[in-house]
Amino acid sequence: MRIKYLKLKSWLIASAASLLGINISCEMPVEYGTPEARYDVKGVVSAPDGSPIQGIAVGYHSDTTDAQGRYQVSYSIFLNEDIQLSFSDIDSALNGSFRDTTVTLATYDVPLTDGDGHWFHGRGSINYNITLTPR
Repeated sequence: MRIKYLKLKSWLIASAASLLGINISCEMPVEYGTPEARYDVKGVVSAPDGSPIQGIAVGYHSDTTDAQGRYQVSYSIFLNEDIQLSFSDIDSALNGSFRDTTVTLATYDVPLTDGDGHWFHGRGSINYNITLTPR
């Protein structure tokens, strides 16, 4: 009976305090956030003959490949989440016409550095070269 009384008393005090805009918590403090890591993905986009392709949009950032077909994008994602990386030919037929391609890059085995041991688990680097298929 005493436990019911104490629970009721705690609930009434917390209710009254919340009506007054006072935050009362009897529980352990909680950290907000989700463990994440930052991944730098870079590589070269080429045609089947090995020549680099300029003007290919990479990822959701709309970054494009340079004259040597190189790209570099960065993602802050949940720890061990896969990266969906898309390649889209946005320059019409300037360098030929290539099919849009999406690949999945696994991050669970990418070594991380510079983490704080809590929510930020560090930075990782992924090199990914791709050959696009002509349309």
